[in-house]
Amino acid sequence: MKRTRMLTLLAAIAAGACSSSGPSSLEPPSGGDTTGGDNNNPGGGGTAGGDPDAPPIPDKTVLDDRVTSYTEALRTASLKLVRNLPTLQQIKNVENATDQRAAYEAEIDAMLADQRFTSRMIKWWQDTMRQGGGAQDGKPSRNTAPVFATRVMVEERPYTDLFTATTNTCPTYDGATNTFTDGDCNNGVGAHAGVLTNPGVMMQFYGNMAFRRVRWVQEIFVCTKFPAEYAAEPTTVKGADYTGPWPFESVATSPIDFQDTSSVVCANCHVTLNRVAPLFANFDMNGQWANNSQVETPTVPDPQQTVLSHWLRDGESTAWRFGEPVADLPALGQAMAKDPDVHDCAVARMYNFAMSKEDIVSDLATVPPEVLKPYVDDFLANGMNLKKTLRTILLSEDFTKF
Repeated sequence: MKRTRMLTLLAAIAAGACSSSGPSSLEPPSGGDTTGGDNNNPGGGGTAGGDPDAPPIPDKTVLDDRVTSYTEALRTASLKLVRNLPTLQQIKNVENATDQRAAYEAEIDAMLADQRFTSRMIKWWQDTMRQGGGAQDGKPSRNTAPVFATRVMVEERPYTDLFTATTNTCPTYDGATNTFTDGDCNNGVGAHAGVLTNPGVMMQFYGNMAFRRVRWVQEIFVCTKFPAEYAAEPTTVKGADYTGPWPFESVATSPIDFQDTSSVVCANCHVTLNRVAPLFANFDMNGQWANNSQVETPTVPDPQQTVLSHWLRDGESTAWRFGEPVADLPALGQAMAKDPDVHDCAVARMYNFAMSKEDIVSDLATVPPEVLKPYVDDFLANGMNLKKTLRTILLSEDFTKF
């Protein structure tokens, strides 16, 4: 609870300090008297040595009272990584060390190598991906995507393997021996693309026009809801604000009118959504790939098999984002692997995991980019090794100061 309050305040100050909407808590109000007050007042508000030309002394905040505690950080990290309190010996290893930071780092490294960390990450990925459950009644397992994501992480492979790996994308895990067993998904796709072709995912998120599958990709790996992208400036269409970067007329009008503006501007979401959904259309309700569309358009009274013209006007093609056409799921995976928003999302989810924050999308537990930037830089510099970035977060002042 203490850490959550501190980090919430830290995020608020970071956001306020970078806002152009008004003075931050570190700046005096414009036009205010910066020379008055007692310079010895810990609350600030004066100037150094009473010099009217000197810069103002920043106000003191509760963050200035934080102190580093590696033993408290060890306790929190242990509960987080292996779901157990540290042993008395682990506590003493840090508490009695001449160099407490080095001792704390050693304990963190030991926990990251512990098989309990692997089990913990499988559980975390199950929660994050909204997946879980073994194969039954002829249906595919919904554990293979979380297990694959965990394997990529603990084996310190590039995070982008989640979208680009072509083999062994449906592994299994034996907790008794702490071993992964290779496994291909074998659901009929011509070429696999990490979790994007996972049968358990495709089964669970089957729905009309494949929209639920695209929403899963957007919210889990980009950390935002639709609309997914915006034009530099909105335009007025039929008396309403259209915010998409694509031509408004590029989405279909029949059998569903995605250009309708009578209640909401459908195209704000669907100019992107409708370009990704066709890529997932050939998976049936059991996550198996077919040679034609297996999803339906919810027309009344009888649903129709969805075809490309239901999503897009003639001449339009599938794409990940504006100016980034993709023809199939492997191409989609490559586009996602290069997307900075996907990189930021991966780091943000690790930060929220470490800091006991709720879900970024469903709970709006966002973190200002200024707070995340050093960790994103670390992630990009270390080859997109998510485990190393988690280690960096656990060793940071954000985590070790209270």
